[in-house]
Amino acid sequence: MSARTLESHAGFLLPLLDRGLEVLDAGCGPGTITQGIAEHVLPGRVTAIDRDPAQVAHATRLAEGREQTNVRFTTASVYDLPFADASFDLAFSHALFEHLSDPRGALAELRRVLRPGGMVALCSPDWDAFEMRAATPEAGEALSAYRDLQEECGGDLRAGGRLADWLHESGFGLVQKGRRLEEYESSMRIATYLALQLDAAGNTRAARALLDWSTESDAALLGCWTHVIGVKWNR
Repeated sequence: MSARTLESHAGFLLPLLDRGLEVLDAGCGPGTITQGIAEHVLPGRVTAIDRDPAQVAHATRLAEGREQTNVRFTTASVYDLPFADASFDLAFSHALFEHLSDPRGALAELRRVLRPGGMVALCSPDWDAFEMRAATPEAGEALSAYRDLQEECGGDLRAGGRLADWLHESGFGLVQKGRRLEEYESSMRIATYLALQLDAAGNTRAARALLDWSTESDAALLGCWTHVIGVKWNR
């Protein structure tokens, strides 16, 4: 997550960034995308939230090291934002909605803090559209097992394919929808990350299948990321 940048992971947001905007970044993680947003909207300001205090502390240190004065990080839940109604021109979120058990509740809260005519920009993966090269039947089953595991914990790894519907149901008008494929740099690294979680859940067989697959010379996993941009209707 620390390798993410505005340009590499949220380039679709760039046309929306004007000088002077008030922006909310929900689920900012280490704040590397947030920093890019802050540079583009200066003298506007970016307020970034994450529910993990450690991430907020890390992001704050990074911003201070870069002497960025127009960004603020705070610990908060997207379901209960500590901001007044109509506080922001733009609400942005990357890699958050796939972890939410109540995405419509989160969108209602984002809508509340947006000004009339404000924009919302979201990006999440759609694991139904992932591409697994050199996949064995066992590795394909293991990938499905990981998706099921995450959904048992309340997330939705198909969230990217549902963002547009959630926007519509939450009172936003859909302005843009797009997708990109991201090839993970190391099949071994991503397989190990997934395998550790499967193994911790007791599915050692699936964990081993992923690790075995990752040793193949042409093994590769391409993640599908969908983004949507919506507008808050004046109603």
